[in-house]
Parts: sequence; C-alpha cells; structure tokens
Amino acid sequence: MNRSSTVPLRAPSHVFVESYPDLVYKQFRDGGLLPGGQQLHLDLLKPVSTEPTPLVVFIKGGGFRNVHRAPYLPALVGLAQRGVAVASVEYRTSNLARFPAPLDDVRQALRHLRAHATEFNIDPSAVALWGNSAGATIATIVGATAATAEGISAVVSWYGMHDPTITRAFDQPTSPLRTALGPDTDQWFRPGDHITPGAPPTFLLHGTADRVVPVEQSLSLARTLEEQGVEHELMLVEGGQHSFAEMSTRTDALERTFTFLQRHLQPGRGVPAASDQPAVHGV
Repeated sequence: MNRSSTVPLRAPSHVFVESYPDLVYKQFRDGGLLPGGQQLHLDLLKPVSTEPTPLVVFIKGGGFRNVHRAPYLPALVGLAQRGVAVASVEYRTSNLARFPAPLDDVRQALRHLRAHATEFNIDPSAVALWGNSAGATIATIVGATAATAEGISAVVSWYGMHDPTITRAFDQPTSPLRTALGPDTDQWFRPGDHITPGAPPTFLLHGTADRVVPVEQSLSLARTLEEQGVEHELMLVEGGQHSFAEMSTRTDALERTFTFLQRHLQPGRGVPAASDQPAVHGV
C-alpha cells in the first residue's frame, strides 16, 4: 500500500542549531601569538537566528590537568535550541602552564568571540560563563574580575572549588590545585576574594555527597555572595556526587540552569519577582 500526505508548516518547535567544531581562538609559540605553535580551540553551537543571540561560554573541568571540550556539548544543545549560542573552550592545563594561565586563556576566548560577534551572530553585550569543577573555579574568577569591555551577565558554577583554605586535601602535594599552582608557591587563589557587590548573578550547584570537591566549597562562596549582596541561587542535591551526568539526568539542574541563564541574558523575558527567587534549593 502506498501512502502520501501533505502537512502544513507550523510554528517552529525550537531554534535550529548548527555545530562548528575546532575553531582556533589562540595560537602560541615561545609565548607569542605566532603561526605554527600550539593552538587553543573552541566548539560552537550556533542557533540559526535573524537577530544576534546571547552567548554562554562553557568551561569544562578536569582538575586543571585535562580538558576535553566536546563530551558535554550534547547536554547543552537544549540551551542552544532556546536561542543561546554555546562556545565550549579549551585552556592550557597544569602540564603546560601554571595558574593563572587558564584565566588568561578564557579571557582571550571572550575577546575572540566578541571580536567576531558579527560572523558568529552573537550579542557581545549578553555573555555568561558556565563551568563545572575546575571550570567553575575559572568561570567564577573571570566573571568577577571581568573589565567593562568583558562584562559578564551571569555565572554558573557546578560543584566548583572556591575556597582551598577550608579543604585540607587541596594542600597535599598531589592535589590538582597544588599542581596547577606549582610546588614552590603559597599564593592560594580564592575565588571568593574577587567577589564584590558588582559581581554578576551566580547560580551554584553542588551535591552533598561530593567526595572530590566537598559541598562546603559552594556553601562558602554562597556566604560570600550573600555578604556582598550579589544575586545568587544555591541548588543542593541531597546525595549528589561529582558528576555532570548524574546532575543532568537525575535532577532538573539543566532546566534550572538554562532558565537562570536565559533570565539574565535576556532581561525582562519572564523574570520572576524577587520574592519568587529563593536563595537556596534542596533536591
């Protein structure tokens, strides 16, 4: 039996997304930006839109020891389908350069993306940072210290390291943080030290059973944000561990993160009243 049918066009169910992998945003040789040296890349999820779209720069974790840009991109397609571009960026790891090299790299990625805003069809004034674990540490510091030209609209930190002084394990010789800083320095970086009343709104997510980065790390940053009067949300996941997959599939963390980002990247669209924005959530 042969069948044929004719269907009408309807309103789009979501924004169509194009993928542009392996875009070079920085190149090194002997510390300079010269041809033929090490390259740093980003992968871009680009919503097809007649108007410039907001941008989220995603910074994947890896203990500052490794960074693979692509594994979490499928989970972020849903954000791009809502009309928000997503750029997942790589940065130099501790075997290549000491901290704060990753901060410099992410700042360079921001400058590159904004310099090519027309080609990427992004709105350079609507940019947020989202990181997990070590990437969350980077996102928090860069977001809080961004100059006016690199202003950040919002920051998302999924189980980040925010106060090394309260977790003794971070000071051990084999600690990823100690490796990132180098064995001969006592100059700890504490993201909370960079938080001022002008810091961007921040969404924090942490599992209470996280054995890699204890939940106290996000609790500490939440207290600092509260003290500085910075708008923030803290989502605690009872029994949650140090896992992007677990947070994405066993909670509504992705949905709540997407909503938070859209609210701050597109002011005035569905913004709830202040009384409807709880500071702490439990799941």
